[in-house]
Amino acid sequence: MSDVDKSSILTILTTEHYTLQMVRTATITDAASRAGHLLTTISASMIAMGFVAQLVPPEVLLVMMLVISTGLFLIGLATLFRTVELTIEDVQAGLGINRIRHVYGDLEPSTREVFVRQMHDDTTGVQLDAGQTGWRNARRPRLIGTALGVSGLVNLVNGLLAGVIAGAGAGLLDAGLTWSVAIGAVACAAVISGFGIALGRIGRRGIAPITTRYPRNNPN
Repeated sequence: MSDVDKSSILTILTTEHYTLQMVRTATITDAASRAGHLLTTISASMIAMGFVAQLVPPEVLLVMMLVISTGLFLIGLATLFRTVELTIEDVQAGLGINRIRHVYGDLEPSTREVFVRQMHDDTTGVQLDAGQTGWRNARRPRLIGTALGVSGLVNLVNGLLAGVIAGAGAGLLDAGLTWSVAIGAVACAAVISGFGIALGRIGRRGIAPITTRYPRNNPN
């Protein structure tokens, strides 16, 4: 390969590398911003209900909690699915950068020892880049890493909102405080678990179309 060819290839690769890095920055910023807006909206709603609680009877407060929490839950669902899409886009961009970094090493083998980030576009490479292999004693470190991400946080918030909705609904049906809390806790756990499993499958389907070209067992 001539120097001219190498120069042209490096220009193309560095341009694509920069583009993918900008994509990752944009997705992370967007996901964090959406999660922040959701938490701000919930916080403002809780403060408003705190003031109203001093002026209205418990039945009216429960109705308000039910209505407002339902609206917040719907906003949370929209935020959740969008953050999952952004996570998929971020992982795709990360895979592309790893792939380009591998080609850098092929063009100039002496640079292979310089790279700190991964040069492999397989699942292990993604986990190493995300720091998920730090959970050495965990059976599913990738699941833990996903739960600790932005989409996992939004899923947790949505589960808590679902618990509030279920608890408020049970309170309106005269279920009593103990049963209302128990029903809310069950609803919270069910929503977090159910959506966690569903979103994990969506994420795997989003990454599946990408063909692995440079796995870690590649002798090169």
